[in-house]
Amino acid sequence: MQNKLTISKDQIQEMIAHAQAALPNEACGILGGHAGRVQTVYPGENVENSPVIYRMKPQDQLRAMHAIQLSGGDLLGIFHSHTNGSTIPSETDISQAHYPDAVYIILARPPNGAWKTFGYNITKGNIHKITLQVEPGPYVG
Repeated sequence: MQNKLTISKDQIQEMIAHAQAALPNEACGILGGHAGRVQTVYPGENVENSPVIYRMKPQDQLRAMHAIQLSGGDLLGIFHSHTNGSTIPSETDISQAHYPDAVYIILARPPNGAWKTFGYNITKGNIHKITLQVEPGPYVG
């Protein structure tokens, strides 16, 4: 289980832009990289078209997983937005967390507020907040 994920400020902005574009529905995507450092953000389409649940379009998920595999990387994280501003995983998030080694990132948007970003490990129904180490600028590998 990871206790830290390193991500660039630009990558967070990319996730937020995807979440903003998906409003009023939740957005989702995958993070790929190496050794706990995000290299690529793979935005996906939420086929549920819902403000309270998400399910990534299977083709988008397969495309991201394939790209991660080709790069020799790992699935480091799964991100989605909470349009209601909640900063913690929902019961649905917890019950559908099928990747125990992944960091689950929640992009929370309180009403009339700025997006906030939180990371969690979710394993067997247990949630643990993790540190998101945000580095300035783009990822340089």
